[in-house]
Amino acid sequence: GGSNGVGSWGYINAVEEMVMQWNELHSENDETETIDHVVFACGSGGTAAGITLGLAECKDGIIHEQKKPPQVHAVGVCDDPDYFYNYVAGIAQEMGLPPGDALDYIKKHMIVHQGKGLGYASSTPEELDFCAQLALETGVALDPVYSGKALYHFVTEVLENDPEQFRNKSILFWHTGGALGMYDKTDELDVLERLSPVKRLDIYDKKEDGMVPI
Repeated sequence: GGSNGVGSWGYINAVEEMVMQWNELHSENDETETIDHVVFACGSGGTAAGITLGLAECKDGIIHEQKKPPQVHAVGVCDDPDYFYNYVAGIAQEMGLPPGDALDYIKKHMIVHQGKGLGYASSTPEELDFCAQLALETGVALDPVYSGKALYHFVTEVLENDPEQFRNKSILFWHTGGALGMYDKTDELDVLERLSPVKRLDIYDKKEDGMVPI
């Protein structure tokens, strides 16, 4: 509901927070690592507008000793790239960019990748396995509708098709939430229950299968 000129300011503020955290981390460690690419899921365009416009202004050392802003990659989980370019440009105009410059400015700083697969909220077994395996190996849960679908496509398609662009580069994946998207996929994600050693505590003495008494 926030995919408009007002709502996108929230992600401009989020970019400011991210940059502050990055700078504090690398100032403490005396490191000069850059953020070369920022990747996230794009479902309606508001997140893409805020992150793209926020990062476009991160030049001349705003990000720790970094001279140019990161390249933004929005992975669309629905619609098509042309739709998102135009919609994000429209949001940018709401936020003050001149109408004649908005589309070119957005295309300069953001690449939209087609990542909808079977369609919005429709998952392939490979996408669900990817989300489950990532959760088991890292403890990071990605929903299969937005972040999980986006990262799966970026890893299996974008990185695979152009590895040299990303070789020895720093890639930041921006987890934008979407946990509610997991509820509709509980049956398909049962691999997590079968593989994970984690068990539910039976604090109410229900004596259900798979629960551990206390």
